[in-house]
Amino acid sequence: MSDTVPGTDSVISEVKERYEAAQSFEADWRRRALDDLRFFHADAYNHDQWDSAVYQARSGTFGGSPRPCLTINKVQQHVFQIENDARQSQMGMKVNATGFGSNEKAADVIEGIIRHIEYQSNAQQNAYNCAIQGQVRQGMGWVHVVTDYVRGQDSFDQDFFIKSVPDPRSVYSDPNTQEPDHSDMQWAMIVEEMPRHEFERLYPDHKDLSGSPLSIAGDTDYRGQEVEKDVVRIFRYYRRNEEKDTLWAVPVPQQDGSVSVQPMRQSAMPNEMVEYCRAQKAQSRPITRPHVEFYLIAGDRVVSHGPTVFRHIPLVPFVGIESVVDGRLDRCGLVRSLIDPQRMFNYSASAFVESIAVQTKSPWLVDERSIEGYENQWANANTSNAAWLPYRSIDPDTTEALQPPQRLDPPTGSTGHMQAMQNADLQMQMVTGQYQAEMGAPGNERSGRAINERQRQSDTANYHYTDNQGMALRLLGRILIDAIPLVYDTARAVQVLGMDGTQSSAIVDPQAQQAAQVVLPPGPNGQPQQSLTFEQQLAQEGAILAVNPTIGRYDVEADVGPAFATRRQDTFNSLMQVLQANPAIMGQIGDLFFKAADFPLADEIADRLKPASDDPRLGQAQQTIQQLQAQLQQITQQLKDKQQDFDLRANKQRHDQVIDLMDADTKKREQQTDEMAAIGSISPESLKPVLENLIRTILAEQGKPDAPVPEVNPQPLERLPSTNPPGGEIHAPNPVTGAVDV
Repeated sequence: MSDTVPGTDSVISEVKERYEAAQSFEADWRRRALDDLRFFHADAYNHDQWDSAVYQARSGTFGGSPRPCLTINKVQQHVFQIENDARQSQMGMKVNATGFGSNEKAADVIEGIIRHIEYQSNAQQNAYNCAIQGQVRQGMGWVHVVTDYVRGQDSFDQDFFIKSVPDPRSVYSDPNTQEPDHSDMQWAMIVEEMPRHEFERLYPDHKDLSGSPLSIAGDTDYRGQEVEKDVVRIFRYYRRNEEKDTLWAVPVPQQDGSVSVQPMRQSAMPNEMVEYCRAQKAQSRPITRPHVEFYLIAGDRVVSHGPTVFRHIPLVPFVGIESVVDGRLDRCGLVRSLIDPQRMFNYSASAFVESIAVQTKSPWLVDERSIEGYENQWANANTSNAAWLPYRSIDPDTTEALQPPQRLDPPTGSTGHMQAMQNADLQMQMVTGQYQAEMGAPGNERSGRAINERQRQSDTANYHYTDNQGMALRLLGRILIDAIPLVYDTARAVQVLGMDGTQSSAIVDPQAQQAAQVVLPPGPNGQPQQSLTFEQQLAQEGAILAVNPTIGRYDVEADVGPAFATRRQDTFNSLMQVLQANPAIMGQIGDLFFKAADFPLADEIADRLKPASDDPRLGQAQQTIQQLQAQLQQITQQLKDKQQDFDLRANKQRHDQVIDLMDADTKKREQQTDEMAAIGSISPESLKPVLENLIRTILAEQGKPDAPVPEVNPQPLERLPSTNPPGGEIHAPNPVTGAVDV
């Protein structure tokens, strides 16, 4: 099968050259790291803590009787002290917003995403612990960051996974790095040996590799052992390239006539815009964008390759103690400094046992005449529980007085060997900075503070391991922050894990207008709630935070400290001391005190003691009250406006009624005047029935309808001014109403 990957020969040559360079540069460390690892795992069944020549001489290989060769491995406890302290710590990353549109809410979400990546990768127990073991035992450990499709879903979405590297010596890295965290690595590779049947299952298109050379490295593997015929060597090779580009200060006209400058990469600009910038003589400068390529090489063939989403090599080192002397690299952990004291302890312990073994084991010194006849009882004296042992005090033949049997002192070891063991133990404590008090032995300290200070001395002596762990975590966080926008390149819901283990959801949307914004459910009227502040929106039920990781810049700092449970217990103890000193403040901090406790029902007690002002439901109720108060104020204003309008209309109506009444009265008066004027034109004879009718009407109103009507003799009346012209036609008065029709 022919290779279809372009440039295969050049890549193979490059990998071979770099592999040999790294192998030569790290040869001393690789050999010593293997010896350190074997020394650490020595026990009664293997003797890697003994020099091979000394062990052969003492074991009787060259003749003579075997002598004790004890292995009392004290190295492991010193190493476990550091490793288990790291296990108890909470290794994590703190993400900070550093401007350019970023904010702390978005930083918290990105931090929660990274914490969820650690959770789904089980990084705390697998990758980190494995790297720390390599760091403390061999001087170097590694973690490997990969991308893969989301598990358990029919989706094309990818996610990050943090993998462990069980054998640190399987990684070959750039020997020209200058940074302590190796962040400037230009290449690195992981060399693995895979069973041939497993390789053929994973890569069925490359089964013909069975007839090809097994490895770039020749006949020996990366650990100097003979290559087995049923394995295939795999090279996972990463190299970092620089992608050249040009950054332009693009002038952008604004609506008000001004011009703003916006930096843009030439690779993202159309040709017309590039020509426009050149014509305008806009500012520009060459830039480079690093990106990492990946090659999978089996035997002497490139099986697959392609670009990655990373800007740094996704292999993160956990460095122990690293040094370069005369151009040769050496790394070591805690084991290296314990080798000689441990050998001294084993030799002294073996010599001590040997000195006891060569001493006599006879418990009694007797005259054979004194136990004559009682030989069986004395022979079983060391196994029986006889209440007494008889002996002869006088020789029966000579009547000579005999000495009673005498018990000899038990065998005692050499005090010199015992002193040597103590010195070896002290030297192991000296080289590690871990004395008996730090190892758990009781000391003179009595208070908790004094004990903590004693333990802190050991932490200080070995703090370089913790500091290098933090350095590695910071590089890991930078790798993930740079790559998250490239993997989460479409809107998707993600899981966010809090420091206390609580899970929540968020949305990563590269099209969002801001680095962080709140997505709210529809309001009561079906419309989005836009009048609330950012914090009020975030406190709403059903609200979810949407972030855009492409906006702004973020940095990361390592957080290597006690686990959350340990810090919670420390908080509880501190609050206990405060309450013991001042019990009166229990009502103020009682909810916080029980919230820090870890016994059953502590959270329920904290909720009951929580002040009402801290209840999130109260905040929502206050927001609802504020909204209702605003609505009430608006309705009150509307009612006031309506009342004013009603009053104006009522006043206008009353005014119109008064005007109408005045107009009616005026018209009536005018009518009466006209009538009187018309009456003035009537002859007295025509006026007489009118007057009589008027008198009857008045008498009827007074309750005297039957009273006689006096005789009326009207006189001629003077005509009053009237609109009724003189000489008009005058009709006789109406006999009922008395009105005169004109």
